Amino acid sequence: MWDDRQTQIVDTLCTDGIAAYPGLVSPERCATLLEAVGRSRLAPSGHYRCLSPVGAPRLESDLFRWRDIPEIRSLVTDPALVEVAGAYLGTDDPVVLEDQWFWSQEGSATESPWHQDEPYHPLDRPFLTVWIPLTPVPPGLGLRGVVGSHEREVYAPIEFSAQERTLSEENISLDPVPDVDADPVTYRVVDPAGGVGDAVLLDSRTLHAAGGPCTADFVRLSIRYAHPDTARRGRPWPTATFWEEWHWTDGDRLPAAGFPRTSALVTLAESA
Repeated sequence: MWDDRQTQIVDTLCTDGIAAYPGLVSPERCATLLEAVGRSRLAPSGHYRCLSPVGAPRLESDLFRWRDIPEIRSLVTDPALVEVAGAYLGTDDPVVLEDQWFWSQEGSATESPWHQDEPYHPLDRPFLTVWIPLTPVPPGLGLRGVVGSHEREVYAPIEFSAQERTLSEENISLDPVPDVDADPVTYRVVDPAGGVGDAVLLDSRTLHAAGGPCTADFVRLSIRYAHPDTARRGRPWPTATFWEEWHWTDGDRLPAAGFPRTSALVTLAESA
């Protein structure tokens, strides 16, 4: 049942480009998801990357594990997530764009620098990220965002990986991300991260950053949703390498085989 609190959360997201959603996922479910991420680390997909420098404490990531990890597939179709995503995107049946987990080893200091998710994707409209900590958030390591930046300029994508590349090419035709930390007047930063299961909602155009020195293992999971009418729009700059797997042209909608509607995943689960 949709309530006034959820309406306020979506209103904040529309205004600021970032909003907290306390208690979106229960601590018990986060524990189950943490175990599932551990299993997926033992059987990495072709999208797995170690983002930290060789020899440093590890920051690992993997994508699209809804395809083979039942707990993640169940989460991306959870009514609470689907409802808030649909309310923001303007649809009752959002597309599962991707899931992505990050696992930072104790001692890791690899950061996610200031960036936007938008330029990594050749899409014609914004999408929504639901960021969920599965372990306690170390002080200062939550997802930080620049209020209102979703209504400003789109900046050049940044290569995150210190090892295997995550961008499709090297040509950059956008302005670099500004020095957010050096200008707190222009760039008002908020850190809405709470405890385990307290989600942060993020517009794909919002400047954000995360990470830093970890005093304990830190695991978080991002689910990204798109409107079902989202179509391809080619970019004159590098995008995420996984888009190279799909042969589609400008104007084509997201390929259903890789980016299903949530209703299709529910039907698949019920028939299994």
